[in-house]
Amino acid sequence: MTGRKYTLTSKPDINECLERIYAWYDQKIIDRPPVRFHHHNIEYERHRTVSGPWPTDEDRWLDVEFQIRTFVESLEGAEFKGETFPVYWPNISAVAYNLFLGQSAVFDYVTAWTHPCIDDLNNLPELRVRSDNRFFRAVDEMTDKALEIADGEFMVGYTDMYAGIDCTAGLRDMGQMCMDILMTPEPLKALIDLVWTEYLEVYEHFDRKLKTAGQLSVTWMNLPSPKKFNVLACDFATLISPEHFDEFCLPIIRREAECFPCNVFHLDGPGVAKNIDSILTLPNLKAVQWVQGYGDDAPIMQWLPLIEEIQAAGKSVIVDLKLDELDEFISKTDPIGIMLWIPAAPEDQEAVLERVKKW
Repeated sequence: MTGRKYTLTSKPDINECLERIYAWYDQKIIDRPPVRFHHHNIEYERHRTVSGPWPTDEDRWLDVEFQIRTFVESLEGAEFKGETFPVYWPNISAVAYNLFLGQSAVFDYVTAWTHPCIDDLNNLPELRVRSDNRFFRAVDEMTDKALEIADGEFMVGYTDMYAGIDCTAGLRDMGQMCMDILMTPEPLKALIDLVWTEYLEVYEHFDRKLKTAGQLSVTWMNLPSPKKFNVLACDFATLISPEHFDEFCLPIIRREAECFPCNVFHLDGPGVAKNIDSILTLPNLKAVQWVQGYGDDAPIMQWLPLIEEIQAAGKSVIVDLKLDELDEFISKTDPIGIMLWIPAAPEDQEAVLERVKKW
């Protein structure tokens, strides 16, 4: 991968860091593996209380001026060391595409969740994305306003959209979908196909805006790409067998992966990882983001066989590490294709980068 040169006042070394990311996509190392000073789901670990004029949490989430102003203010005095990039992406939670299709949601301080709205697979509601949809309009406005002020300051990316199995499960209900697999498999497959129908059109809508403004492809995952980039996921897979994953989930994920030259699979926990052999066959799969979870699923060292399996398949891996796990991980792991996400404090970050250079 190659790309033109960029300038960001908040990240003077952006081009050097982009080259490390582009090399990582292809399981190559320039001088060290990439490091992002962050870890997955950190936003859910922060207690946020925001008071204001909003009658509901949903209104706060959709307040375009507030959301962009809050992001811009967060840049003041911030340092983006390693492969940590200043990215604004219009966040209305991981159920954005469900909302675009007309489903309602309940918002709180940090996330949103939906209530199932499809009771009968033989009597489906109209599932259409409309430009006057409140949520679509908010993301559109957030994207436009961010692009107006982003030049030379920060990157602008896509909202968090999933139009496959997880979107379908949000519309239908996860438990009910498990029953559908056993009792009404063909109507369920028809619903999965229906949910996917407009996804590419919606993606292209936002992609045109970003590319016209000279932006790279980037999402919440903070991985820039000069090519069209997509995050694949299937959290629903934790509830079903590998055989049912291959029959019901893999076809739509494969169809999605074929549409993008750069895909990263968000592998959310051991329940999804049992399908790793199938996931590694996906077209255009550049990397896997391994999210091992908490409790008994930590520490990271127990997952070395999984990480090595992904590397052996010629795919890169994003690995969450605690700072005190770094030395042991480095001593027992091949650096090829590894990207580290580490929640290191600012005063520790330079030392981490120096340590990784010696890997």
